[in-house]
Amino acid sequence: MKGRRGPRGNVVFAGLVSLFVLGFGMGPGVSADPAAAAVPCRLLPERSLVLAVAGNAAWTDTGLDVASGEVIAFEAEGKISLQRGNPEAECGPDGYDLQTIQQPVPDRNLGALIGKVVIAATVTVDEKTKQEKTQEVAQLFYVGSKSRVEMPAKGRLFLGINETVIGDNAGEFRVSIAAQPPGAPAV
Repeated sequence: MKGRRGPRGNVVFAGLVSLFVLGFGMGPGVSADPAAAAVPCRLLPERSLVLAVAGNAAWTDTGLDVASGEVIAFEAEGKISLQRGNPEAECGPDGYDLQTIQQPVPDRNLGALIGKVVIAATVTVDEKTKQEKTQEVAQLFYVGSKSRVEMPAKGRLFLGINETVIGDNAGEFRVSIAAQPPGAPAV
Protein backbone atom coordinates (compact mmCIF):
# COMPACT_ATOMS: atom_id res chain seq x y z
CA MET A 1 0.00 0.00 0.00
CA LYS A 2 1.39 3.39 -0.98
CA GLY A 3 1.37 6.26 1.46
CA ARG A 4 1.61 10.02 1.23
CA ARG A 5 2.64 12.68 3.71
CA GLY A 6 -0.23 14.17 5.73
CA PRO A 7 -0.44 17.78 6.96
CA ARG A 8 1.67 17.00 10.02
CA GLY A 9 4.33 15.12 8.10
CA ASN A 10 3.15 11.63 9.08
CA VAL A 11 2.35 9.01 6.46
CA VAL A 12 -1.34 8.62 5.64
CA PHE A 13 -2.45 5.71 3.48
CA ALA A 14 -4.94 6.51 0.73
CA GLY A 15 -8.40 5.10 1.46
CA LEU A 16 -7.70 4.65 5.16
CA VAL A 17 -7.71 8.27 6.31
CA SER A 18 -11.11 8.10 8.01
CA LEU A 19 -10.25 4.74 9.62
CA PHE A 20 -6.97 6.18 10.93
CA VAL A 21 -8.66 9.26 12.39
CA LEU A 22 -11.49 7.28 13.99
CA GLY A 23 -9.44 4.27 15.05
CA PHE A 24 -6.75 6.16 16.93
CA GLY A 25 -8.92 8.31 19.14
CA MET A 26 -8.70 11.53 17.15
CA GLY A 27 -12.50 11.68 17.05
CA PRO A 28 -14.56 12.11 20.24
CA GLY A 29 -15.42 8.89 22.08
CA VAL A 30 -14.03 6.57 19.43
CA SER A 31 -12.49 3.17 20.03
CA ALA A 32 -11.02 0.66 17.59
CA ASP A 33 -11.90 -2.17 20.00
CA PRO A 34 -15.37 -3.62 19.16
CA ALA A 35 -15.48 -5.30 22.57
CA ALA A 36 -15.15 -2.01 24.44
CA ALA A 37 -18.71 -1.60 25.72
CA ALA A 38 -17.87 1.29 28.05
CA VAL A 39 -16.84 3.67 25.28
CA PRO A 40 -19.48 5.75 23.49
CA CYS A 41 -18.38 4.70 19.99
CA ARG A 42 -16.56 1.87 18.26
CA LEU A 43 -15.13 1.41 14.80
CA LEU A 44 -16.59 -1.03 12.28
CA PRO A 45 -15.40 -1.75 8.70
CA GLU A 46 -15.09 1.07 6.15
CA ARG A 47 -17.36 4.08 6.87
CA SER A 48 -19.38 2.38 9.60
CA LEU A 49 -19.44 2.89 13.34
CA VAL A 50 -21.47 2.44 16.51
CA LEU A 51 -22.09 5.57 18.53
CA ALA A 52 -23.75 6.46 21.84
CA VAL A 53 -26.11 9.43 21.61
CA ALA A 54 -26.82 10.79 25.10
CA GLY A 55 -30.34 12.00 25.79
CA ASN A 56 -29.03 15.10 27.56
CA ALA A 57 -26.53 16.23 24.90
CA ALA A 58 -27.51 18.87 22.36
CA TRP A 59 -25.76 17.06 19.49
CA THR A 60 -23.27 14.21 19.12
CA ASP A 61 -20.58 14.53 16.46
CA THR A 62 -20.35 11.27 14.48
CA GLY A 63 -16.92 12.19 13.14
CA LEU A 64 -18.20 11.55 9.60
CA ASP A 65 -18.12 14.06 6.78
CA VAL A 66 -20.83 13.20 4.27
CA ALA A 67 -21.54 14.12 0.65
CA SER A 68 -24.84 15.46 -0.63
CA GLY A 69 -26.88 12.52 -1.92
CA GLU A 70 -24.83 9.91 -0.03
CA VAL A 71 -27.09 7.29 1.58
CA ILE A 72 -26.46 6.54 5.25
CA ALA A 73 -28.15 3.63 7.06
CA PHE A 74 -29.02 4.03 10.75
CA GLU A 75 -30.16 1.45 13.31
CA ALA A 76 -30.78 2.62 16.87
CA GLU A 77 -31.76 1.01 20.15
CA GLY A 78 -31.97 2.01 23.78
CA LYS A 79 -34.15 4.32 25.83
CA ILE A 80 -33.99 7.86 27.03
CA SER A 81 -36.09 9.69 29.58
CA LEU A 82 -37.41 13.10 28.57
CA GLN A 83 -37.67 13.90 32.27
CA ARG A 84 -35.13 12.17 34.51
CA GLY A 85 -36.83 10.03 37.15
CA ASN A 86 -40.24 9.97 35.43
CA PRO A 87 -40.97 6.47 34.02
CA GLU A 88 -43.90 7.92 32.03
CA ALA A 89 -41.48 10.07 30.01
CA GLU A 90 -39.35 7.24 28.56
CA CYS A 91 -39.08 6.59 24.85
CA GLY A 92 -37.06 4.69 22.28
CA PRO A 93 -35.44 6.09 19.12
CA ASP A 94 -38.86 6.58 17.46
CA GLY A 95 -39.74 9.05 20.23
CA TYR A 96 -42.63 9.75 22.56
CA ASP A 97 -46.05 10.03 20.87
CA LEU A 98 -46.23 13.83 21.11
CA GLN A 99 -45.35 16.57 18.65
CA THR A 100 -44.81 20.28 19.34
CA ILE A 101 -43.78 23.23 17.20
CA GLN A 102 -40.80 23.87 19.51
CA GLN A 103 -38.95 20.68 18.55
CA PRO A 104 -36.08 20.81 16.05
CA VAL A 105 -38.10 18.55 13.69
CA PRO A 106 -41.71 19.55 14.54
CA ASP A 107 -43.54 16.93 12.44
CA ARG A 108 -41.89 13.99 14.26
CA ASN A 109 -42.26 12.57 17.77
CA LEU A 110 -40.74 14.34 20.75
CA GLY A 111 -37.48 12.67 21.83
CA ALA A 112 -36.96 10.79 18.55
CA LEU A 113 -33.45 10.29 17.20
CA ILE A 114 -32.73 12.96 14.59
CA GLY A 115 -29.73 14.01 12.54
CA LYS A 116 -28.26 17.09 11.00
CA VAL A 117 -25.62 17.85 8.43
CA VAL A 118 -23.72 21.02 9.35
CA ILE A 119 -22.79 22.83 6.16
CA ALA A 120 -21.00 25.79 7.77
CA ALA A 121 -20.43 27.14 11.27
CA THR A 122 -19.23 30.50 12.55
CA VAL A 123 -18.04 31.15 16.09
CA THR A 124 -18.18 34.71 17.42
CA VAL A 125 -17.12 36.06 20.81
CA ASP A 126 -19.20 38.69 22.61
CA GLU A 127 -16.82 41.57 23.41
CA LYS A 128 -18.44 42.30 26.79
CA THR A 129 -19.21 38.84 28.17
CA LYS A 130 -16.45 36.92 26.33
CA GLN A 131 -18.99 34.15 25.67
CA GLU A 132 -18.70 32.22 22.43
CA LYS A 133 -21.74 31.95 20.21
CA THR A 134 -21.91 29.45 17.37
CA GLN A 135 -24.10 30.09 14.36
CA GLU A 136 -24.49 27.31 11.85
CA VAL A 137 -26.15 26.45 8.60
CA ALA A 138 -27.50 22.91 8.85
CA GLN A 139 -30.06 20.55 7.33
CA LEU A 140 -32.07 18.51 9.88
CA PHE A 141 -33.76 15.15 9.26
CA TYR A 142 -35.54 12.32 11.09
CA VAL A 143 -33.66 9.08 11.87
CA GLY A 144 -35.79 7.03 14.33
CA SER A 145 -35.01 3.39 15.12
CA LYS A 146 -34.17 2.28 11.57
CA SER A 147 -33.80 4.30 8.40
CA ARG A 148 -31.75 4.91 5.28
CA VAL A 149 -31.39 8.62 4.65
CA GLU A 150 -30.07 10.44 1.62
CA MET A 151 -27.84 13.17 2.99
CA PRO A 152 -29.41 16.57 2.24
CA ALA A 153 -26.08 18.40 1.95
CA LYS A 154 -22.31 18.10 2.12
CA GLY A 155 -20.92 18.58 5.63
CA ARG A 156 -20.40 17.03 9.09
CA LEU A 157 -22.98 14.53 10.36
CA PHE A 158 -24.37 14.95 13.90
CA LEU A 159 -27.06 13.00 15.78
CA GLY A 160 -29.34 14.32 18.49
CA ILE A 161 -32.67 14.18 20.29
CA ASN A 162 -35.81 15.81 18.89
CA GLU A 163 -36.29 18.09 21.87
CA THR A 164 -35.06 21.58 22.72
CA VAL A 165 -35.07 21.20 26.54
CA ILE A 166 -32.55 18.41 27.14
CA GLY A 167 -31.00 19.29 30.51
CA ASP A 168 -33.38 17.05 32.45
CA ASN A 169 -33.05 14.08 30.08
CA ALA A 170 -31.26 10.81 30.87
CA GLY A 171 -30.26 7.61 29.06
CA GLU A 172 -28.82 7.07 25.60
CA PHE A 173 -29.40 5.55 22.22
CA ARG A 174 -26.79 3.19 20.69
CA VAL A 175 -26.70 3.90 16.97
CA SER A 176 -25.11 1.87 14.17
CA ILE A 177 -24.19 4.08 11.22
CA ALA A 178 -23.14 2.75 7.80
CA ALA A 179 -22.48 4.58 4.56
CA GLN A 180 -24.17 2.70 1.72
CA PRO A 181 -22.58 1.94 -1.66
CA PRO A 182 -23.23 4.54 -4.38
CA GLY A 183 -26.65 4.04 -5.99
CA ALA A 184 -28.23 2.50 -2.85
CA PRO A 185 -31.80 3.80 -2.48
CA ALA A 186 -32.85 5.83 0.56
CA VAL A 187 -36.06 5.06 2.44
